[in-house]
Amino acid sequence: MMKSIKSLVVWLALGCILTTLRAEESDPVKIVLVGDSTTIGNTPRQINPEGPHLEQMIEQLAAVEGLPELEVINSGKGGETARRIMESGWYRDEIAGIPDVDLIFVRLGINDWFRCENLESDFPAQMKVLIESLRKDHPKAKIILSTICRFMPDEECAQVNDLIKKIAVSEKLDLFDLYTPYHRFLLENGENTLNVRQCSLSAIPEKYHSWLKPYTHFRKGWGGRPDENVVRVNDLSLDPLFGQYKGWYSDRHPNSTGYNLIAHETVKYLSTVLEK
Repeated sequence: MMKSIKSLVVWLALGCILTTLRAEESDPVKIVLVGDSTTIGNTPRQINPEGPHLEQMIEQLAAVEGLPELEVINSGKGGETARRIMESGWYRDEIAGIPDVDLIFVRLGINDWFRCENLESDFPAQMKVLIESLRKDHPKAKIILSTICRFMPDEECAQVNDLIKKIAVSEKLDLFDLYTPYHRFLLENGENTLNVRQCSLSAIPEKYHSWLKPYTHFRKGWGGRPDENVVRVNDLSLDPLFGQYKGWYSDRHPNSTGYNLIAHETVKYLSTVLEK
């Protein structure tokens, strides 16, 4: 009788272990995206709140490619810099406490280029503080630095991306080069194929204003700009009508095509990382 009880206990224990292993095997790979408005996709969210958005596109494309199930958490925030993400409390409130993170993609540098007094010294130092915090709060996660997408002129983008590459080397982190395929697509398909269209409503003849209501949004002024209504379009469909008006092509945030490219390149990169 005692032997039977012992055997039952052993089988129950083995069953618990196998159940736990199966549960662990079925857990999705948890990925956190850290970055600015080119990460969160704020313009597509305003125009198309239902999505799919960048994190959803990554999950869906990964499934199509046969990758393990992903759970992608987008913690990007418009206007973010390596310094502000820490000082504003955004990191503490939105990133530090995320449990069981496997991979963290960090794409910062665009707003840092605009706001750092001395980019060459300030940006690496501020990134180091962020990276140290990520390592402390997510000790099991693999941290991956990403180059920025094409936002400023080539020379300025190169300056930021060179610093990102140096930070990756000094911090012994992997690098995801997004800039190269993003820039290549622009060269092959046209300078404005990956950016949203946005201009002041006042720049467009009044006869179109009523017709453009679905694309018209209120923008609160910043950096000396006035509060105003602006037209935002997330694709190339209205270029033949309004491409000649001032500011139509000036916003460099990715459009849906741009975000699909970012998602596609992210999944390509993940296929090599997850294979390892």
